Amino acid sequence: MAVPDWEIIIARHGPTEWSRAGRFSGHTDIPLSAEGRTRAADLGSALRRPLPERIVSSDLTRARQTAEAIALAAGLDPRLIAISSRLREESLGSWEGRTPGRIASTNPDGYARWLAGDIGAFDGREGLAAVARRAVPVVLEQCAGRPRTTGRLVVVTHANTALAIIGALGDIPPGEWADLPCPGPAQAMVLW
Repeated sequence: MAVPDWEIIIARHGPTEWSRAGRFSGHTDIPLSAEGRTRAADLGSALRRPLPERIVSSDLTRARQTAEAIALAAGLDPRLIAISSRLREESLGSWEGRTPGRIASTNPDGYARWLAGDIGAFDGREGLAAVARRAVPVVLEQCAGRPRTTGRLVVVTHANTALAIIGALGDIPPGEWADLPCPGPAQAMVLW
């Protein structure tokens, strides 16, 4: 895959009440918790220099709130954030809203697959290959036709979507994506 000539920052949204409770969110639209808002503001402060040239975010509230905090810290108009549903978290099917313990008791085979690093589609989960097919084009579209300057592209998304983007852009075999480093809540990593 041709890597764009941009500095790409993958940022993960801040914590939510569901993340504190250990519940899987997926496509469920959960806002940031008070802690999440504070940590998103801290992330924004950390990412404000050099100035982000573009910010693109998942359309889910927790990611949008994080993107807005990054924009505000950089002195950018939050209305200029590009929003895309293709950057949403992996759809987790019947796992959404449930804790790992509950999934282990009701879907033991699927839960064992997930613990073993299986990133495929099972138990109604979308699978990370499908996530990459929808999310990576968003990143490439944001870079297309724009020469790199001193700024950077900040992509605000979710854990599994971050893994899919990192794996696909890094041309890493999908079987190795579960072992890739992933930013924690309200953290970011530079791809290049």
